[in-house]
Amino acid sequence: MQSSDCVLEISNVFYSTSMFAERNSFGKYEPTAILRDVSARVHGGEILSILGSKGSGKRALLDVIAGRVDGKTRGRISLCGNLLTSKAFRKHGGYVTHQCHLLPSLTVHQTLNYAVWLANLKNRRARVRQIVADLALSQVASRAVSDLTGPEYRRLMLGVQIAKDPILLLLDEPTWDTDPLNTYLIVSMLWSYVTRRGSIVVLTMETPRSDVLPFVSQVTLLCLGTVVYSGPTRSMLDYFTHIGFPCPELENPLMYYLCLSTVDRRSREKFLESNRQISILVEKFKTEGVVYMKDATSIKETRLGMTHKSMRLGIKPRSFSTVTALYVRYMAATFALNKSGLGHFAARIMLLPFSTALLSILYANSSSFQSRIFIQTSGLVFNILTLFYVSGITVTALLFPSFRMRYYQEKREGLYGGTIFFLSYTLLSLPLSLISTLITIGILVPLLNLNLSSWFYISCTLWASYIAAEQLAIALLMVIECPFTGAITALCVVLVSLLIASGAMRSFKNLPEFMVAFSSGLPARYASLVLNKLALDSPELQNLPYNETTSCPGNKELCRYPDGKTYLLERFTRDGESQTNVFNFHFNFLISLAFSLGLIVFNSILYTLTLPGRLRRKFRE
Repeated sequence: MQSSDCVLEISNVFYSTSMFAERNSFGKYEPTAILRDVSARVHGGEILSILGSKGSGKRALLDVIAGRVDGKTRGRISLCGNLLTSKAFRKHGGYVTHQCHLLPSLTVHQTLNYAVWLANLKNRRARVRQIVADLALSQVASRAVSDLTGPEYRRLMLGVQIAKDPILLLLDEPTWDTDPLNTYLIVSMLWSYVTRRGSIVVLTMETPRSDVLPFVSQVTLLCLGTVVYSGPTRSMLDYFTHIGFPCPELENPLMYYLCLSTVDRRSREKFLESNRQISILVEKFKTEGVVYMKDATSIKETRLGMTHKSMRLGIKPRSFSTVTALYVRYMAATFALNKSGLGHFAARIMLLPFSTALLSILYANSSSFQSRIFIQTSGLVFNILTLFYVSGITVTALLFPSFRMRYYQEKREGLYGGTIFFLSYTLLSLPLSLISTLITIGILVPLLNLNLSSWFYISCTLWASYIAAEQLAIALLMVIECPFTGAITALCVVLVSLLIASGAMRSFKNLPEFMVAFSSGLPARYASLVLNKLALDSPELQNLPYNETTSCPGNKELCRYPDGKTYLLERFTRDGESQTNVFNFHFNFLISLAFSLGLIVFNSILYTLTLPGRLRRKFRE
């Protein structure tokens, strides 16, 4: 839809936020002005370049336009004559941030296809073909994202936002760390896009090159949050010449005036001199530069409260379509035939069986004597339960963060919320963890002589344990940025739970009363009771000889365990405690399942909550 008669108008924008100020060894958050009286205007089919050195407020201005700031703002930002709210921007705008995390195992074509699908737009194939051609990605369309070069990755980041056909496109340093050829290529592609579609592009640049000057229609030059110049690029030379700052011949005007309005911190004298010069430039623009902001081009303004015709379009995500798109995308990322995809598959399917196979070697030659069998079997149960917990945490720490980071970015774009993300990820994880569990059970079958019913209960209990560990890690990664730190935290919680509640390291008779009471709230207790009862309370373990030379019953000091039940009573019960309550098999089994289900429900609620602004800025962004 052409929107060349649309205009983005930024009028007298102020923005301040709380920033941490250090004073000696103490500090506190103090209000700090980031933007002060910033105004700019850009029409459909044009590119507005926001120039400024580091700390000038370029990114803050983009965040204010997108409605992504938490501080106090004043002023007016309108698009097509309508007040531009954060909701309106999410529907009609796109934002290419400085760092964008794409799923590494997907191909370029798949990444763009799912971007269009999530936006619920029509003609997906035609849109993807057009974007691939416009951004010169045809030769790498079948290449994995992880194998792209830096400039190719940046063009793909741009394509993901263009796939939504936005009226307004914001880009934070799109040419950062690119060579001159790719810088020219990216800006020329943007110019071709806006002139053809009638869209508006606002981009920031810290080191503008002279060869991009013809593609930039409007320029806003910022210094410490204030405007030094804002208006048409073609008028910039006339304005600075008029106020007594002509650009030398053979100089890049964009870079020259950027340096002119940059604070020089090389010495105190230069700092004061540059500050005085910048103050003069700011005051002169307030008094003499207003006329340069006006454009002779007539625009069709819409009365306040009415909706511009092009504003009726935009992305329209739907829950079922979004869940389907996310699920299919996660499956494609997991089963991709490249290095990253094979790593996903190996971690999800093969990590647990491989670890169990190595462990089974230690128990392959166990003997049926009282001196060994009970301790060995109990140790096997403890180690298997530990492996399931550790594998669930490890797989989550390895694979979940890439999906999490993509979710954070797409949530800010208004594509979906935390519940849909968590549901889609869980739908991917549950069947794959079940497959891994069943393969592992097949490895354990030769070690334990059990019937089919017992194996069913063992499979369900171990699968529930894997899910519980996975959900614990997912919950911690909601508020812990580093996956390694999150995994270590989850492992500490799990190991403490196993040491207290599994009955393998210390019997319940030797535990303090408060620890026994605490173990009642740990899933490891119920899973361990189910597994130990199935493995040890068996007719095959009755009246076993003590060793090769001593038979039982006979020596009461040696033949302590006439059957497995006696061993279980010693490990899991205390004096005066009801055996029926402790070894209520179906109760323990259902509780172990309920823990995993409860954690799934807990996380589905947790991922709908909004983190405090300070924590979100420190972690997610």
